[in-house]
Amino acid sequence: MNSRIVCPVAFGCLFALSVIYPVLAENSIYVDSEYGALKEVIVGLPFGKSPDLNVSWLQETLKVLPPDEAEYALATAGLSWEKMIHPVKKMSETELLEEENRELIRILESLGVKVFRPKRLTEEFIAQNYGKEILANGFSQDFPRDNMIVIGNQAIEFNLRTMLRRADISGFKDILAAKFKTGGMRWIAMPHAEPLTPTLPDSPALEGGDFVFVGDTILLGNTQNPSVGSNQVGYEWIKRIVGDEYKFICVPLVDKILHLDCVLSIPRHGLAIVCEEAYIDGLPACIKGWDLIKVPIADASRLAVNGLPVDEKNYIMSYNDHVQNDFVRNELEKRGITVHSVYFGTHNGQGGSIRCSTQPLKRMPVRLR
Repeated sequence: MNSRIVCPVAFGCLFALSVIYPVLAENSIYVDSEYGALKEVIVGLPFGKSPDLNVSWLQETLKVLPPDEAEYALATAGLSWEKMIHPVKKMSETELLEEENRELIRILESLGVKVFRPKRLTEEFIAQNYGKEILANGFSQDFPRDNMIVIGNQAIEFNLRTMLRRADISGFKDILAAKFKTGGMRWIAMPHAEPLTPTLPDSPALEGGDFVFVGDTILLGNTQNPSVGSNQVGYEWIKRIVGDEYKFICVPLVDKILHLDCVLSIPRHGLAIVCEEAYIDGLPACIKGWDLIKVPIADASRLAVNGLPVDEKNYIMSYNDHVQNDFVRNELEKRGITVHSVYFGTHNGQGGSIRCSTQPLKRMPVRLR
């Protein structure tokens, strides 16, 4: 046998690697899927302030929380998280959030993921740079998913409809600036609403939790709750900005659901965790016929679906005092996926979970395979 003959399969693998690795090397950021091997990620901070009771949008926004969590939000209105002391655990909201973050970071780093943290924002910083009036809306650094997205080598900053989150983007500037300086990155920002003005119906609003990659398609959630989430004009805006590289599909959701990633997670191609009750028009056609792990809306409201695929074999998910998530964990393990569970009760009580708490900056390419 001629030892110089190259196996076609091996050649195909070498060709794929020769394409994939330059993509990562040439770009300081890159994401094209939900489950390509995660290399770099931002994890949120435990700092924030709850909105005041008298802000006009609060009652509508609280519809996305279970009743007990909405009641706690009202009881702690206007408080800095460092001054919010849990009645049983006797720890501050900040301490509890960071305890959960540390466990999440430990798992990510054990799986070879590089973790970045945003710059801490203070009430003084926000008052100085946005005006002290905006502090009535509060601020929230625990969920970095929503302020931006990485699509390919593009970082796109969003105009959020959720008033609580308007100032959070300032915490990302140092990370993005360093990435931009490295090269191979496009950096785009949406038109931003005035800090104290709710987004008008004809102004684009997008939130990162509404974006889910499915191959050449990006699904974009559109809750019927008018105070949170992405809107129809935002859907039109992102289609024009990204162009033909992806097909965007708008996915209407019931008003008690905040974002699409609360009711859809894709651990690998052909497998999805879903809450069918949340979809006004039924499941998107691109995942029909897939292997589906179905979750009731009561569990989805407690963030049972909002997990993070680290790659096709590792998945990080939360549990809390209300939902242990045994069903989803067992179903994933039956399918050969290793599940890393994190107690995330404090984050979950604020309306977000593992996916919300992370912003992927770099994943191994999937679409180039």
